[in-house]
Amino acid sequence: MFWKIATLTVAAGLALTPAGAARAVELDCARAAGITADAPDPALAEMTCEAAAAAKALMAPCGLVQTAPIRISVVKSAEHPSFGTCLAIYDARSGCLEVTEPEGILPLLAGRDARDALPVDVLFRALTVHELAHAFTAQTAGDIAIGPAEQEFIANVFEMMSLPPEWREQMLAAHPVDPPGALGVVHPSIYALAPRAFANNAWRLFEAKGNGCALVQRIVTGEFAFPAH
Repeated sequence: MFWKIATLTVAAGLALTPAGAARAVELDCARAAGITADAPDPALAEMTCEAAAAAKALMAPCGLVQTAPIRISVVKSAEHPSFGTCLAIYDARSGCLEVTEPEGILPLLAGRDARDALPVDVLFRALTVHELAHAFTAQTAGDIAIGPAEQEFIANVFEMMSLPPEWREQMLAAHPVDPPGALGVVHPSIYALAPRAFANNAWRLFEAKGNGCALVQRIVTGEFAFPAH
């Protein structure tokens, strides 16, 4: 989920905050330069940094780069300013990204989303990658306006890419799309009504011959937008 606003802030250090504070550990990610994680405990901060490093490795071949600092906060419950409790959100105004802590993720999905079958560590990484894709897309595009359909297309592609192949195939089987890889399915209304079908279609479209990273690059340079309905 992406909240489009403007400026970025700097985060730094490894620090412990007072007992009872919402954030217990703040960690500069050694393998993901420019990203800071804060979480309730050191192990979760390290897990967050590992997810950030994985995100950078997945996105670099498609030319998505980080150009300003990003803070990832693992919180009891991520909050969207308009929609309330959510799995995760990126705020471009502050350069902050919130992800719901692992034990809070599955209750938000139970019975409503095939991702509730994923191991929670796999799901936590996928959500972090999804939001970092929003961040890197916005930072790579700079002053070029990227529409919500294009933002979610890219974020869902990298979320799917972050999954181990066996889990990706399970997600694809749970919400099949026919025909796969249809341009018309990449639309904000489809994402709102059927987010997993949107994600599966995005992945199939990305995989299609001639698309892949070339399509991502055309989006972030403003050369391509999906057809409006």
